[in-house]
Amino acid sequence: MTYAPLVLPLLRAAAWFGEEPADPLLAPGADGFLDLACGEPDVAFVDRQLRRRLSPLARACFHCAHRVAPAGDVRMVFASRHGEADRTVAILRDLALEAEVSPTLFSMSVHNSVPGLWSIINGDRAPFSAVAAGAGSFGWGLVEALAAFTADPSAPVLYVYGDDRLPDPWADPAPRGLLHAVALLVGTPAARRLAMPGEDPADPLPQSLGCLRALRGGPSSWQLA
Repeated sequence: MTYAPLVLPLLRAAAWFGEEPADPLLAPGADGFLDLACGEPDVAFVDRQLRRRLSPLARACFHCAHRVAPAGDVRMVFASRHGEADRTVAILRDLALEAEVSPTLFSMSVHNSVPGLWSIINGDRAPFSAVAAGAGSFGWGLVEALAAFTADPSAPVLYVYGDDRLPDPWADPAPRGLLHAVALLVGTPAARRLAMPGEDPADPLPQSLGCLRALRGGPSSWQLA
């Protein structure tokens, strides 16, 4: 049986890379819908004292979210394959040494720490969820965001995906080890509509990069609808 692809209505989008990607379609620039950037993430809107607590992953996610989020409370879905891997590995090393685990380190290592901090920084009381689904984390997070919007289409849903390199000895090969983040605002009236690929796409790129290539009009298993 063939199923129709899920189509996401998007209002605007942003992405940030820790280093400029080799793919020319992902070069920095803005076109009014998609804002692509690299280098130092812009988190100047975060209080300086709290800013010092932000990990590279959180900074990347906040850079993107700040560019697409509407004013006021907004429902949010955050997704990440590895989450705060550096902090998780530090906890595992403490456990291996039978050392005491820092409660603060633990609270900042869980997958919902990034959207939780976003809520605190913005005084946002809207609900949020965090998704981790292995290599399919980006796509399944989008399914969650689309489901939330479909359940209540009266307001948009902010979708944020971020991943960092895994620390040694678990480091992934590039480009899956690239520190980057993507933010998509799901809502109507849509500026663009994005069709998700099937369950087993032939695209060798990570889902997040394939999505961005499609939004830039390049070849990808993701398609503009």
